[in-house]
Amino acid sequence: MAILDIVKKALLIPQVETYADDELNTHINSCKHYLVSCGIDPSYINDESNPMVSTVIIIYVKTFYGFKNDGSAKELPKSFDMLVGQLALTKGSATNVS
Repeated sequence: MAILDIVKKALLIPQVETYADDELNTHINSCKHYLVSCGIDPSYINDESNPMVSTVIIIYVKTFYGFKNDGSAKELPKSFDMLVGQLALTKGSATNVS
């Protein structure tokens, strides 16, 4: 199942509905770029069958989907930071190793 479909299911959006696909894809890609910036191997991030990566992406999208940009900051749950840290330690990019 593609990550967009997984995210839509988590948000209770029917697969046939496409009204939010652009916004959801923007959040999905933002999360993936964030994970790469944290040193996580891109090949691991792009493995959409990986449940840990899917969980991190779902948390990220659920935090920001439909959020109106009124100048206030919305914080990610602590579980997001914990999972990203765990991924960075276990699936870090080989290029980051000295």
